[in-house]
Amino acid sequence: MIRQRAYAKLDLGIEIYPEKLDDGYFPVRYIDCQLGLCDDLSFENQKGTIEVVCSDPSILQKDNFVYKAAILLRQIAGTRNLGAKITLKKNIPIKAGFGGGSSDAAAAVLGLSKIWKLKLSENMIATMANRLGKDFYYSWHGKLSEVKGKGRKYKVDLITAELPDFWLLIIIPREEKPSTGWVYENLKISRNRQDSGRIEKLKRAILSCQRENILKNLSNDFEKTVSSHFPVVDKMKKDLKMAGALRGIMAGAGLAVVGFFNTQKEAQNAKEKLKGSYKQIIITKPIN
Repeated sequence: MIRQRAYAKLDLGIEIYPEKLDDGYFPVRYIDCQLGLCDDLSFENQKGTIEVVCSDPSILQKDNFVYKAAILLRQIAGTRNLGAKITLKKNIPIKAGFGGGSSDAAAAVLGLSKIWKLKLSENMIATMANRLGKDFYYSWHGKLSEVKGKGRKYKVDLITAELPDFWLLIIIPREEKPSTGWVYENLKISRNRQDSGRIEKLKRAILSCQRENILKNLSNDFEKTVSSHFPVVDKMKKDLKMAGALRGIMAGAGLAVVGFFNTQKEAQNAKEKLKGSYKQIIITKPIN
């Protein structure tokens, strides 16, 4: 049996450029890191059949990114008798902005390549990313990275620095948002916005380990649109500030919000203050 971990992703900076490309996609630029929060996957070889067993009954096999990634990898390998039983234990909140499905898919491809004895090339991963998306491509490479996307073409560049020792408090609201596709359809990005360039400032702050400037330049271009439809996002940010967070930012396309703290004790104290107010509250930290 092979075991793999799939780490949650946190977008420290999301910049979406207002001019759509001919294919209808927005050019994007992200700065991403991975969190200690993770899902666990295990793999057993079996002939011909791909089966995914998930600890969360709401995740149906054929809608699961792990299943889709496994089927796609088998197609690329060109061997129909490949099969596996994949057991997925979910810890990353679902549809909250942490790319858990994409991270699971990347971990699945790695685990399956081991039990199926496949040698994966960067071209194969890029082909899969064309079907599975930007977050899959990032999760395959992982670490603290800059991610750029134009249409379905992605580039991931490692940032050769470590983040300061932040502790994070994740708040999951009871409300649920529609899909990320819905967020893109409703996205409003001003061509003359004043905060353009913050992601470059964030990158410089990370490279020079400037703690205050990292916090100052955290950014998410989805946040304004999502919070206009879901006021709970602003409420969570205010609650985090009242509980002592240095900064709060929406995770990905939402709806979770992440608060930054200097110490684990401060994050734990904030968790106690907010206990019972939201669906779920999780303490974690970035991994370097």
